[in-house]
Amino acid sequence: MSTGYIPIWDEESQENILVAYEDLDPELAERLRMVPPIGGFCYDAENFKDLPLTPAPYFVGNGWLPKQGKVEIFGPPKKGKSFLALQLARCIGAGVPFLGLPTKKGRVLYLQFELGVEVLQKRMRDTMQVYPNVIVGTTFSMKLDKKPGQDFLRVALDAINPDVLILDPFVEIFSGDENKAQDIGILKDFINDIIDAYQCSVVLIHHTGKDESKGGRGSIVLEGWVDSYIRLKSKSKKGEPLKIELEPLSLRHAQLPAENIVAQFVDGEFELIGKDNKPTSIISKVWEYSEHHDEFKSAEIMSAKLGSRAAVQAALNQLIDNTDLERHKPGWYRKINKE
Repeated sequence: MSTGYIPIWDEESQENILVAYEDLDPELAERLRMVPPIGGFCYDAENFKDLPLTPAPYFVGNGWLPKQGKVEIFGPPKKGKSFLALQLARCIGAGVPFLGLPTKKGRVLYLQFELGVEVLQKRMRDTMQVYPNVIVGTTFSMKLDKKPGQDFLRVALDAINPDVLILDPFVEIFSGDENKAQDIGILKDFINDIIDAYQCSVVLIHHTGKDESKGGRGSIVLEGWVDSYIRLKSKSKKGEPLKIELEPLSLRHAQLPAENIVAQFVDGEFELIGKDNKPTSIISKVWEYSEHHDEFKSAEIMSAKLGSRAAVQAALNQLIDNTDLERHKPGWYRKINKE
């Protein structure tokens, strides 16, 4: 009989740990309210609801990037997709907001298939940011619809065991006809196997075709397969700094937002554009608010309309982690005097 596994949430490491059922002694099984699976991986519905899984099922937003999910971000060439992908990796690795969206900290493997080592290194250095929990790699010879490329990737995944895998761009990991559902199916099935085996989420960076209104290039199979299908559109006019708009066309695990994300490229990364049409960030807004208030209630800053409740809360948490703010009593915040 094959061994079954269950992801158990570990409070110390703040991550899921795959545990074989045969390794669970009766005392541990009782403590975790576990029951044996039926047929190796199925459960009685009521018992399934009580399994001790992670309390945070998303890496980005409340459904933009679900755990063990699939996301496609597509847009025209040379409009900042790879810069955005690298920023996404950094934000998940650090557990800081991504363009106003809260993130859950995780280990990220970012694989770049168009840029050489020196170019990627320069881009990262230019941001003046740190990249905790992020592993990067570049190669021009990994076709994931072919066995040699699949084996190549599995070696890296075995060594790194990422929570999130970012593949940039799709066109360079695929050797088949992207307009044929059968060819796309080979790659799709392999990525599904990867997600199942490594319990990770996958982000695909893809190009639009000549007609940008038709979505990402190739077969519509990808659009129906991914959990989140997000279009990147250029908003800048000739001679202006690069501005983009992120428009989710479909979110399987969340409602579509009332407004799209609009951001401007600044020093190697994108920053949200405020009402004054200038780049800003939620953390900057929250910090500025705190500088004008000796102390403030959670309800007060939420009503100041600095951003979504989730984004403001994520910014507050980050400023607390950075020891810039403190929660000095329930529901109250204030700046920390570092003098």
